[in-house]
Amino acid sequence: MRLKIWNSVIFFNYLQVAMGGPREAGAAEQYHQAGKAFFEVIEKYQPEYIIVWGKRLWNNLPNVRWHDGDDIVVDGYPVATGSYLLSNGKQVKVMAVNHPSVGYSWDYWYKVIQRFLR
Repeated sequence: MRLKIWNSVIFFNYLQVAMGGPREAGAAEQYHQAGKAFFEVIEKYQPEYIIVWGKRLWNNLPNVRWHDGDDIVVDGYPVATGSYLLSNGKQVKVMAVNHPSVGYSWDYWYKVIQRFLR
């Protein structure tokens, strides 16, 4: 079972440059430039879902081929979702979670992710 899970997951660092230290934000141009590699990866691997780690990244994702989704509401808190349209017409569902290094509650995000993956 573990092998099946790990063979179904892709990890991708969105920014294509190293940061100088912890909690350092990328520049707007770095987020913009990273969009090309992001689309190359999702076009190649055709994921069903993307979980974005951090609201900063969520707010800097490309707006092209993007469609807003319905919020997931858990314990009274809304979580935004959306999707990207791939060149073959497939939609890839996307949501963001708080970055695990800041304000991350495993039990809460477990419930959110479970609803997202349905």
